[in-house]
Amino acid sequence: MALTKPDFVGVVEGFYGRPWDATQRNLAATWFAELGFNTYLYAPKGQVYLRSRWREPFPAAELDLLSGIARAYRRSGVRWGLGLSPVGVNQGFTVADRQALREKLKAIAGLEPDLVAVLFDDMSHSNEQTAPRQLECLDEIRSALPATQCLVCPTYYSPDPVLEEVFGPIPSGYIEHYQANLSADVGVFWTGPQVCSEAITQVDLLSAQRAWGKRVVLWDNYPVNDGKLRSQHLYLKPLGNRAVHGGLRGHLCNPMNQLHLSALALAGLSRLYGLISGQQINDVLQRVLGAELRSWLESHADRFSQTRLDDLSEENRQNMISVLATMDGSGSIECRDWLAGEYRFDPSCLTE
Repeated sequence: MALTKPDFVGVVEGFYGRPWDATQRNLAATWFAELGFNTYLYAPKGQVYLRSRWREPFPAAELDLLSGIARAYRRSGVRWGLGLSPVGVNQGFTVADRQALREKLKAIAGLEPDLVAVLFDDMSHSNEQTAPRQLECLDEIRSALPATQCLVCPTYYSPDPVLEEVFGPIPSGYIEHYQANLSADVGVFWTGPQVCSEAITQVDLLSAQRAWGKRVVLWDNYPVNDGKLRSQHLYLKPLGNRAVHGGLRGHLCNPMNQLHLSALALAGLSRLYGLISGQQINDVLQRVLGAELRSWLESHADRFSQTRLDDLSEENRQNMISVLATMDGSGSIECRDWLAGEYRFDPSCLTE
């Protein structure tokens, strides 16, 4: 039985490492819409002008890229947005920072996004002033973009102990300050009980709602494969083990660095909420991957999820590359590149 559909269902491009090809990303707007998704969020970790260099103006090429995204997703009827990570705000939010943020927001406003995600994840130097500084920054963004739906990812967005291991203990009163001062119309990102959750139960969701209220938006780190360990795998099985019976404001999946290969996993998100029929899902997958490649990938799904790339013999990898070379399409190229080791990446990110 399909679950109640959240307000936002779709894709967050939020991974580290090799980015998607811009043309293919925009073409994907069509099949995202065909899968029934209504939301796409552009937030790759490699977009430095939305992260480490957020204080700098967008170069013309970056504005062109964002404008192209906006056009493609509007044409497909999919709400689009971008993620802004004001790196350094945990250490202070200066007058110069505020002015730089206002200038950046003018450029973002010109793109007319449907939503903006303010992402404080993967930021260090947390202390008792962190939550007030983050919300001060968030208020500045909301003031500049009053008609734009706003989402926020706190630094401590999951109870997973790895967050405190990497960024230090959660400051006293951090969540409580958010609870007391965050507007009810701002969605809060949560990844489940872990940064990359194998399963999410109704108990997990109720726990998140006790912390964040009814504003929870699931940033689902499946099938993402961008870290030192996860880049050794392809996750080709449909999304599953998600018992979120109502109460989510949104559910966005963070896909793999391999755009077309992610289609099989993303189909599970469509099935979860009954967005389209099973036959329609099959039709989309046939168009995105082709019948031959789809069948081959499904037959290798267990192996690629359970066996590390480095544990495949050179002869085995070359044999698979040869077979894939007989198949047309971007998905075949992505799989061949992965087998050849061209997606290796170690960002020391929180998935490990």
